[in-house]
Amino acid sequence: MTALKKITPKFIESLLKKWQKGDFSADDLKTLGFLPSEEKTLEQQQLSLREMLYQHIQENLPTPVVEAVSSQNQERALHQLAKLFQSAPSNAQYYSLIYFRYLALQKYRVKELAKSIGVSNRTLRRYLLKAFELLSLQLKSTPKKDLSFFSEKEFKNHFPSLAENQAVGLEKILTTINNWLEEKDSHYAISIEGIGGIGKTLIAKHLAEKVYTKRNFEGYAWISARQTELSALGKITPTNNFANTLDDVVTRLAQQLKQNHLAGLSTQNKLEGLKRLTQKKNLFIIIDNLERVEDVDTLVPALLKLVKPSKLLFTSRKSLQHYPGLYTFRTPELSLENSRTLVMGELNRCGLSLSLSDEIISDLYQITGGIPLALKLATAQFGDIPANEIIQLLREGKESAQNMYIYIYRQAWLLLDDIGKNLLIAMHNISPDGEDRDWICDMNGLSEAEFAKGLQQLKRLSLIEFSGSIERPLYRIHRLTTTFLESDILKGWEDKEV
Repeated sequence: MTALKKITPKFIESLLKKWQKGDFSADDLKTLGFLPSEEKTLEQQQLSLREMLYQHIQENLPTPVVEAVSSQNQERALHQLAKLFQSAPSNAQYYSLIYFRYLALQKYRVKELAKSIGVSNRTLRRYLLKAFELLSLQLKSTPKKDLSFFSEKEFKNHFPSLAENQAVGLEKILTTINNWLEEKDSHYAISIEGIGGIGKTLIAKHLAEKVYTKRNFEGYAWISARQTELSALGKITPTNNFANTLDDVVTRLAQQLKQNHLAGLSTQNKLEGLKRLTQKKNLFIIIDNLERVEDVDTLVPALLKLVKPSKLLFTSRKSLQHYPGLYTFRTPELSLENSRTLVMGELNRCGLSLSLSDEIISDLYQITGGIPLALKLATAQFGDIPANEIIQLLREGKESAQNMYIYIYRQAWLLLDDIGKNLLIAMHNISPDGEDRDWICDMNGLSEAEFAKGLQQLKRLSLIEFSGSIERPLYRIHRLTTTFLESDILKGWEDKEV
């Protein structure tokens, strides 16, 4: 029997089941025309096979299904699948079922797919058999083609919009980090760090837009671990399809970088496949809200293996400065002048023709400390509530201000142990200029060991700032953190979980 005759529907079904386990034999490779060569190892041949199979299936998917799948929104993807089956029978239906059953990020059982499109399990099984037949015929008649791994349109589907953001006070920051990104033999991994709401993601968006426009890299990926969003009116809403584990991150990277043939492999094998790509191609990968991933200390070392010539950009509340070869940039607060510019820009965007007195912007700046998110949330209330009342709400942590504090500080608070929490609370009475370790320990009954342990926690979560000199460092907390500690929110967190 010739190799082509072996490519039967039963062979295809068996192959796809093996695909899910990352298990291809040398005989499978030979059947599909992948003969051993000195240039490629058996593993590389296996990956090429997976890539070829994926291409044959994906090129038969209708555009709405492809776009829904690319969005990583499972509900949207299943809706498009169900909608597809409302039309007359077609090859697109059969190939879509193969995709959802064997290749999608989340694998679906026959029962789930049958329910989604409104047929019996038996009928769905017949559809799959027809799909295996179609794919076997296509593999016999279609020559292998090279796959272009990068699609500008698909990257834009994952790239967050910049439409409503203002780059106030970011010019020097963007120039500095962009220069790092343009260096050929340095700054392969960069972490943009700082307190929540200070604009880390906004900086990353502008950098991604800049390097994308200039075509500094051969490919791009944006992975978000953001689980919630805070609207301009202060409402916390959940987000869809966030990455929460190392496998989530590498699976999404594989999809965005057109390495879908890695689907079904173990996390480590996916990383190995990505490593070969990122060391061959010059790619730019952004991991946003890194601190939301379950095990940062496992993820970061794994991803750092993907650099050279490719580059990584993280945004994180947790400091990553202890990782060798990773450059950190601490995001500064806005100046008083830039805070005024931001507030006036937000007023104009909201269509509010209101004047802004020096007294109000000064009070607002004193409370928010130049945190862009806090300034925008306060500005969104202007016109509905008198400015003095808005400032008081921020001080007391009431209404939308409560959501702001929860959004910015809740996770950080939960990550602190009792020593870290006690030190943060102790910092609440610190002078704006800072105090030294001895003064803080004496005033709060802390030992030097407790101070050192708590300091490391606050430092890593960007909750403490430094001044003074090397000989006598001084410590302080951000003004917005002080406002938070003085509000009623913290008391509620200590009493019960929210």
